[in-house]
Amino acid sequence: MNKTQYAEMLKDISETYKNGGDVSACIAKYNKLYKYVYVYNDNIFKLLFGTPENESITVDFLNAVLKLDGGDCIEQVSFVNPALPSAFGKSITSDVVALDQRQDRIVLEVQHVEHESFNSRLVLYAAKHIIASRIKGDDYKLRNLNVISLQMFDGFPESRNYRHCIQLKNQDNELFYDKETITLVEIPKFLKRKYEQDNSRLALWLRVFDGLNNESLVDVPKGSQYALLQEKAKLSIFTEDFLVSEAMKMSDHNYELYVEKKNARAEGLAEGRVEGRVEGRDDERTAVALDMLADNEPIEKIVKYSHLPESKVLKLRDSRATYNSK
Repeated sequence: MNKTQYAEMLKDISETYKNGGDVSACIAKYNKLYKYVYVYNDNIFKLLFGTPENESITVDFLNAVLKLDGGDCIEQVSFVNPALPSAFGKSITSDVVALDQRQDRIVLEVQHVEHESFNSRLVLYAAKHIIASRIKGDDYKLRNLNVISLQMFDGFPESRNYRHCIQLKNQDNELFYDKETITLVEIPKFLKRKYEQDNSRLALWLRVFDGLNNESLVDVPKGSQYALLQEKAKLSIFTEDFLVSEAMKMSDHNYELYVEKKNARAEGLAEGRVEGRVEGRDDERTAVALDMLADNEPIEKIVKYSHLPESKVLKLRDSRATYNSK
């Protein structure tokens, strides 16, 4: 299923659960409509690529993204933050963090929302992971760090490439430091331009993801890691408890967009916090309220999700109405 269909399913499950309906029957209905989950959902992705039981899938995908072959390949990984289906919640930590057989650190994330703070957040994430990868006993000896971001927006819209390898270099493009690499993969650009001539392992992985999201499987070799992911991504595998938990975090499809925007802003603020200070919280709440007012959401709902007092929401509504009437 695609993103919209996944959100609609969660909305239906949420409403059924809140109204005391038959949740099992509700989920069964969607199992008849769809065979696969939406791969790029944060928690789905973390289950598929951040659990020990799926290590072989993760290893193959990481090698594909990083273009590793032969002796440079990642052979195995251990997860620093393994996915726990019962303990999901949006946080400011990276989606998947793993160490390979050399104890080098790999960070894998899915970024849904383009925001002006994105580049700063990504650099800050990398800095935190660099500190975490220090070799004990020598503060200046660092292990390799690879930060991978699968983006639902274009970071380099003018470039024909959909994969970008970013390292510290000088003005003559000479490498200054080779132990930190940020790899950006622009998903929409790949899907839009198709890149039919690209037969790389990464391109095949992205086609497999797209096939799952569109309920149209890509033909892959039997027994391959691609085929294993296709099995692991079946909707029927995900438990009722997990789906209900996911559904209760999203009251409706429209609100999913507000949540994503709010999380992107909140993460940027939280990561940039100095001595525990949270700056601009009222601005963030106001931004959420204005987004919801623009879509004519009920006042009580805006109050609930923006965490602003009703008087403030009403004032925003009246101010907005006055502005629009001019």
